[in-house]
Amino acid sequence: MKKTFKLILTVMVIVLSLFALTACATDANNEVNNDMENNEAADTSLQSVIDSKVLRVGLCPEYPPFESINENNEIVGFDPSLATAIADEIGVKAEFVNTPWEGLIAGVNNGDFDIIMSAMSPEEATSATDAVELSDNYYTLGDVIVVKAENDEIKSKEDLAGKIIGIQDASSAAQAAEKLPEMGIEVAEIKHYNRNADAYAELVNGRIDAIVVGVTYANGQAKNNPEFKVVNDPIQEIGLAVVAKDGSVALIEKIEEVLSKLKENGTYDSIAVEWLAVE
Repeated sequence: MKKTFKLILTVMVIVLSLFALTACATDANNEVNNDMENNEAADTSLQSVIDSKVLRVGLCPEYPPFESINENNEIVGFDPSLATAIADEIGVKAEFVNTPWEGLIAGVNNGDFDIIMSAMSPEEATSATDAVELSDNYYTLGDVIVVKAENDEIKSKEDLAGKIIGIQDASSAAQAAEKLPEMGIEVAEIKHYNRNADAYAELVNGRIDAIVVGVTYANGQAKNNPEFKVVNDPIQEIGLAVVAKDGSVALIEKIEEVLSKLKENGTYDSIAVEWLAVE
């Protein structure tokens, strides 16, 4: 009887030990799996830029003085110059990827480039998706009214009531124009164009009464073409932000750190004066 009891007790100890070993092995496996998942989800956005030694910047070079293509077929402007200064501080080279405006968000999310610096507001960046990372605003831009030089009828945004206005689609100016009814200003019609240049051509031809557009672009056009003038009554002011793929927190935080340094040491102001100062 005693032998039988001892045998049963021994078997039970062995079984319990096996259960304990199995549980430990399962916990260890779960821990390894969790570690692997955490590693996969780790933010490598900044390290990837450092390892590649290149900061790839997506932009649409159709909006001087923020970005345009010069006579040497180089992309120049406020954003390229600022992006170059940021890349220098990180210790890498800036590389610019010419991309149509409507393809910028898809491009950064597809990994075609690391960031967007293309005079893009947070509202523009998130109009299609919230799956992006945004920096703090690095510039504040007003959306203003442009009319033909001889137009003395439109002197303020209130004078847009009953008028036909033109805007570029998917822009902050478009969003500003859509808000006019909220300000009690009912325009006759808002005409949508793929590019600001198309709206300017329509204004010249008399098919629209005014354009709503970013102030720096407006000032540049008026400076180079006396046929246009800017109405000094901004419809709204918006911020411009650096945009990165969702989850690229480390890269955005580094860019914000560098921007603060560039503002402190005067580099930012020098770039702004070079490209955005109105003569």
